[in-house]
Amino acid sequence: MKSMMKFRIVFALALVLQLAMMPLQSLAADTDTTAPTWLAPIDYLALGDSLAAGMDSDGGMGKKGYTDYLADNLTLTTGVNTFNKGFSYPGYKTTDVLKQLQENATKPVVGFGYDSVDAELYESVKDAELITISAGANDVLGYITFDEETGKADIDTIELLKAIQQVGVNYKTMLEKIYALNPDAHVYVMGYYNPFPHIADEALQQQLTQLLNSVNNTIQTGMQGTTAVFVPTGEKIAENYAAYLPNPQNIHLSEVGYKLVAEQFGNKITENGSLISKDMLIGNVKAATTVELNWKPAQDDVAVANYVIYKGTTEVATVAEDVLTYTVDKLEGNQTYTFTVVAVDAAGNQSTENPSVKVTTGVALPIFSDIDTSEFKSFIEQSAVLGLIKGHADGTFKPNGQLTRAQAASIITRTLGLQSDEAAPFSDITGYAQETQAEIAAAYKYGIVKGSNGKFNPGAPVTRAQLALMMKRTYEHVTGEPYIATEAAPFSDIAHLDDETKTAISLLSTFKIVNGSNGKYMPGNPTTRGQAAKIFVNFDPVIKQ
Repeated sequence: MKSMMKFRIVFALALVLQLAMMPLQSLAADTDTTAPTWLAPIDYLALGDSLAAGMDSDGGMGKKGYTDYLADNLTLTTGVNTFNKGFSYPGYKTTDVLKQLQENATKPVVGFGYDSVDAELYESVKDAELITISAGANDVLGYITFDEETGKADIDTIELLKAIQQVGVNYKTMLEKIYALNPDAHVYVMGYYNPFPHIADEALQQQLTQLLNSVNNTIQTGMQGTTAVFVPTGEKIAENYAAYLPNPQNIHLSEVGYKLVAEQFGNKITENGSLISKDMLIGNVKAATTVELNWKPAQDDVAVANYVIYKGTTEVATVAEDVLTYTVDKLEGNQTYTFTVVAVDAAGNQSTENPSVKVTTGVALPIFSDIDTSEFKSFIEQSAVLGLIKGHADGTFKPNGQLTRAQAASIITRTLGLQSDEAAPFSDITGYAQETQAEIAAAYKYGIVKGSNGKFNPGAPVTRAQLALMMKRTYEHVTGEPYIATEAAPFSDIAHLDDETKTAISLLSTFKIVNGSNGKYMPGNPTTRGQAAKIFVNFDPVIKQ
């Protein structure tokens, strides 16, 4: 009886262990190897010529072009909602693609995912996340003909060069229209390969190479100023002409050739990470040295386990799957950082294409202990940020302190980057630091300051009239022209001043650099450091415009 009981216990334990092991065995059999993704299924529109339409190396249609293979590849990675190459046609030039865009052409759909038989181009462009273009070869090939008996080429050089130039113009117009319809479109443009590699004439091959480079260069010129990406193919095709361009009598690619071109497009798309929605990761500057990151959730066949945040290539933090925001602090002010978020699932699979965002932090405002009650506080902070007027070593600014003539000269020469190899002819500046002496010398050399009886009086407060003169001379140095007042300054206390000083004060008033007080400018009053901060901050954009 005891042995039977013992057997039952052992059997029960074995059964329990077997049942417990079954989920583990099942799990082992279904190991998760699929990584999370940030990519959502896209709408893909192909525009262009026979390479996009799918003419084979024997001149037959109905085959797959590079666009078909790219759509196949993207279906396996991002997913493709719709694909249409119906606006691509053999023989199409850039003029044909442009005409379709100008006329909002309607063409039969050649692809998949559409409910209707026909598609309107404008709506197709607006809906597309990805647009590829291959056009330009047919614009120039008509000016290259071959004698059937001798095989020699006849090139209408003048007309061909005109056609090449027009390709660039057409691309510029095409892309302007596309981006006007869809500013967020990701556009990739195919570069061309040598269509006549089987010609043995070396001199002709050199000429064809130059023409090919000209076509590709002019396409890229037309793309300038846009976010469109150029996809070179010539070097890759040249690695194996026999496989990729097998028919000496035809300029079209083989199946493996089209697959190679599709691969080049795919590589560029991956390199740019551009099919990830721009709003997938957003960075906002919360303070001068703090950035808040917010992202949308990635997708996974099982579940995302966590997110890893990177600053450049440095890992910053890891957060749980339900956390979609993170604040990065202790950054440097006025610096550009690139942040990336990587999704990771429970099996450790990491997303390979990830959202990134570049964020430029703010400029940290200096902290002065004595400006909170100053009417010039904001100007003082801005002047320090711009490097115009510095604070004191004890952390104060002394806004009511007086600005000296030496300090005013130094501010101006630093702002303009003025230098002088000659010493200033003033006998009373030798006790100052060499840097200060050099700044006064530069201000003197360029006519911004003047002395009296061989002296500069560097430690004397600069009066509001003297500072106005310095500003006027600075303006004239920058513009290279004398300043002519268009209207008199509206101050009642400057009539007794000389004409140059009144003109200088008029300049400050005209550009709204100063306002005065109760209709007066108070030209003989010393300039306080707070007043100087306002004047120099307001004057800075005037001399830099």
